[in-house]
Amino acid sequence: MDKKPLNVAIIGIGHRGYKTHFSTLISHPRSWTVVAVCDADAAARQRFASKHPDISAYSDLGQLLQEHKHHLHFAVVCVPHQFHLPCCAALAAAGVAVLKEKPVAESRAEYETLRALPVKIGVTFQKRFEPRYLAVADLLHHVGQVASVTGTLAASIAELDATWRAGSGVGVTEDLGCHMLDMMVSLFGRPTSVVARSATGVRAEQSYGGDDVANVIMNFGEGAAATGQTIIGHVHLSRVAHRDQESLVITGTNGTFTLEGNDVTLKDGLGHEIFRLADASTKTARVKVMLQKFSAWVAGGAPDFAASLDRLADTVSVMEAIRHSYSNPSDDADQSVVLARQPPLSETAAAAAASLDGAHHVWPLLSAESETAVVDQMRRTLSIYDRSDIYETFEDRWRTMHGLKHALVCSSGTIAILHMFDALGLRPGDEILCPVYTFFATASPLLQYGAVPVFCDALADGNLDPAEILARTTPRTRAVIVTHMWGLPCRMSEIVANARQVGIKVLEDCSHAHGAVVDGKMVGAWGDMAAWSMQAKKNIMGGQAGVMATNSTDYYSRAILHGHFNKRAKQEVPTDHPLRKFWLTGIGLNLRAHPLAIALANQQLDLFERHDATRQAHAGYMARELSAIPFLTMPAVGRDADKHAWYAFVMQFDASKAPRGLTRDVFVRRLTEQHGLTEVDIPKSTGLLHDLPLFTHPHEAIPRFGDAPWYEPQPTSEFPRARRFYDQAIKLPVWSTEADAPIVAKYVKAFLEAARAAVPDADGFADRGGRRGLGPQPRL
Repeated sequence: MDKKPLNVAIIGIGHRGYKTHFSTLISHPRSWTVVAVCDADAAARQRFASKHPDISAYSDLGQLLQEHKHHLHFAVVCVPHQFHLPCCAALAAAGVAVLKEKPVAESRAEYETLRALPVKIGVTFQKRFEPRYLAVADLLHHVGQVASVTGTLAASIAELDATWRAGSGVGVTEDLGCHMLDMMVSLFGRPTSVVARSATGVRAEQSYGGDDVANVIMNFGEGAAATGQTIIGHVHLSRVAHRDQESLVITGTNGTFTLEGNDVTLKDGLGHEIFRLADASTKTARVKVMLQKFSAWVAGGAPDFAASLDRLADTVSVMEAIRHSYSNPSDDADQSVVLARQPPLSETAAAAAASLDGAHHVWPLLSAESETAVVDQMRRTLSIYDRSDIYETFEDRWRTMHGLKHALVCSSGTIAILHMFDALGLRPGDEILCPVYTFFATASPLLQYGAVPVFCDALADGNLDPAEILARTTPRTRAVIVTHMWGLPCRMSEIVANARQVGIKVLEDCSHAHGAVVDGKMVGAWGDMAAWSMQAKKNIMGGQAGVMATNSTDYYSRAILHGHFNKRAKQEVPTDHPLRKFWLTGIGLNLRAHPLAIALANQQLDLFERHDATRQAHAGYMARELSAIPFLTMPAVGRDADKHAWYAFVMQFDASKAPRGLTRDVFVRRLTEQHGLTEVDIPKSTGLLHDLPLFTHPHEAIPRFGDAPWYEPQPTSEFPRARRFYDQAIKLPVWSTEADAPIVAKYVKAFLEAARAAVPDADGFADRGGRRGLGPQPRL
């Protein structure tokens, strides 16, 4: 069945918006439907309406969004530079992804503001998608160690005073040149120094703004004395040239790469041509490819977009350095400081990346940006007493992300769960229904109140069985707490319905499930309260931190008084709340999050969409390929409206379908010993809670409620499905970067080889689609 076309709006229908984007989109109705356009120019709207009367044309973006936001997949923004940010902000507020024309941003501050918007945003750097430049990138290693690179992008624009350029002040650097400058960064990374000069007013008979000619010196690798890998670079830009010219010459120890117009050639050190490409692709075809790549990213079919905002930080830095050089020519000696290499943490992070020769899985992924976020916070403040600074920033992002009224950061996920139990006002003897198969901290905090954990059996997928709520609720039951184990969302519709039927509250432990979705709704937004861990191994992490969230102002106020005092309690606990009088002291505890942890979590939240999309792609590939093994059952979400968070990839070993003598432990041992898979795990530390000493002898660990247990332990026989899941589980990590693809492929191949060696009948490996063995990986 064909996929439905994506619905698109175009903001700005001038030359670029109409000739480039609209024409391409409208020519491919199976891929896209342009449902509306917007332009402040009445004449442009009138021209458009005369040609396309069936497509709505608006003068106001707000009106367009009011009528179309619920079915728009993305918008293309082609307005003058100064309107990019407000347009993107309005679209993001409506939940609409954005593909915007260059530049990336007009300042670092604008770039960071754009990056913080809660939608996917890409920039139309078409050269990143053109066959000629892709050929250069793919074959660049053939020139050996690069010594120099020279780029030229020149055009002759006759009437500079007759276009938008007349009054905009935008010159060749920001208009045409940013494409070539971006390609330099794309090919060689962040330069270590930039010096730029420009000429203006070349056409003296015309009145317009901006630079006409620019020369930019950008060198790479300066200071890398140990490697000697220094590249000298030069870019020449002009919009008043005698002829159009686009060229790139890269000289290295083994030869020279030359791009001249649409022709790409590679010659060896003796001048012999060893590669030639005549790029015959049209501009329309190139734009189509870019739009397809962006559409795949927006629709979730691709983990990233080559010109997404997150990939363009170095391009923004280069443009900032050029602007500084233009304005401060005497400061050129300082440009090496402006674009100096990042602090040593970036080297440490790179060295710690996962590889087949080292650690097969690395998480968290720390970077220079992580360090900057923490250091910047350290310089601002190390203690926050109210709801301000990074607390306010992160909490606002979190509650908006989940559609909740309140969010409260705290020192750990365990404390977030403790906040929930305290907000309920638990007393000795109160009962809480808990999953028996979960991490112990889902249930252990309730023991601090003398409450009783009533453990519940699981479904076949390891999550709490909703029917247990009806079977185990008593008059003393106050709530049910569920854990979305390993990132798989629980059956929340049934859980909430059953809990409401018996009159108890619903608490969600989302510590494994950042961003998971069930029935189209994000986990954490279903119950009365929710908690997340942001410990270092979690999908969104701050090293050691947690979050509690709710729509209830009463529960939120009680959580504040539980962990805060004075300023925040006075600021946020309503004056008519029954516990308001305790604002100065709270209830005597300090359970606040450390600001440095929240600063790190906030930076990691910026990367979550990218990491999550890559996890989805890797996990989908693993599930498709490993489902060919007859004795393994793959983790799976129930419907298209559900999304697994993939905190881990937990399979079930079905002994009834395995060859005689092959057990889970034997299979895992073969994978580790014979195939070197260091990340295959039998997750025994997360298991059935009912027979842990903390729950069988709570009076010894917490003696303040008496010298004897205050409840009877439950027998294992009550939990047959949870026991089976625990006994059959095999766990793998889920990798988070595109660079991990070879490791993922290695693990899949080893699983298939180990299974094939154990099963004499190779026909047992035909999957539902009839394939055998290792299929193609998704393109990441």
